[in-house]
Amino acid sequence: MGSPNGIWTAVSGGMAQSQNLDIIANNLANINTTGFKKDTPTFKEYLTAVERPDAIGLAIPRTIFKDSDFYQFDGREHAMVNIDSVKTDHSQGSLKPTGSPFDLAIQGKGFFAVQSPNGISFTRAGEFKINGEGILVTSDGFPVLKFNGTPPPPTPPQGAPTDPAAVATGGRDPASLNPFASELAPVLPNQTQNLNQAANGTPPAAQPASLLGNINLTDAIRTGKKVTITDGGKIFAGTEELGQLAIAEFPSPDLLKKESYTAYSNPNPQNVPRVAKESAVHQGFLEGSNVNPVSELVDLLKANRMYESNMRAIKAYNDMAGKEANEVGKL
Repeated sequence: MGSPNGIWTAVSGGMAQSQNLDIIANNLANINTTGFKKDTPTFKEYLTAVERPDAIGLAIPRTIFKDSDFYQFDGREHAMVNIDSVKTDHSQGSLKPTGSPFDLAIQGKGFFAVQSPNGISFTRAGEFKINGEGILVTSDGFPVLKFNGTPPPPTPPQGAPTDPAAVATGGRDPASLNPFASELAPVLPNQTQNLNQAANGTPPAAQPASLLGNINLTDAIRTGKKVTITDGGKIFAGTEELGQLAIAEFPSPDLLKKESYTAYSNPNPQNVPRVAKESAVHQGFLEGSNVNPVSELVDLLKANRMYESNMRAIKAYNDMAGKEANEVGKL
């Protein structure tokens, strides 16, 4: 004798709601985290019938048979529930004034580009500061990036006319490159190769320039110049322009992978980031989380009740199995 088949449906439902409770609890715990975006799970039904081949005909059992041998459900009695995915809601959070010149908030769909140890990552948390070297960094110490020179225009769609100069250079014209590609991170010079070339009288090979760079505010701090950042992301120290913030927009933000509470990577090569055109930067503001505490508490109650319902179903199936073993067997 074994447990009734339906117990596994209740077990899977309880496990799914347990994960749902963890996700809701994480949303509530980060309700005051700058730039945090809430997560929402999606569920799907799983049928064990997909794992078995189609039955050709009804097989007559040659041993002791059960009712299920003649009333086959093709695995439908083994339906379970799984969490299909966890999606991030990238809707706009409210802007809160702070007055700090290095607190930045984005109004729109853009993301700040940040140089992390694993390559370029993206964040909406604009709680920045100056490190000991005068570089603008995140609260985790990662450099905030700017465009070196004039930011390139968005990549034209496939089939659009191309610049003849870009074609002549193999399509590697800097104006057409994606500035947020990881391979364009700053390249360290090959010192050994350069020394050998210098000894032979050959000029050192030019190193490829990155379209992104750090924001150095050392001179501005030393001279006491006021740092201002326009809505378009241009950085000024007094009247001197220091560059423009590297802000990216994605055609499908849902494809971003959350690496931490507020940092994202872009693992999908089809989700090509473009230079932000529909986002505004607000200096002296921070974007709060987009978690609605009222709706999260309602979802928490619903998930808790559904979890308890599954636990009661498991207990009922367990009681049925106990009666099957202890009472029916005595007849």
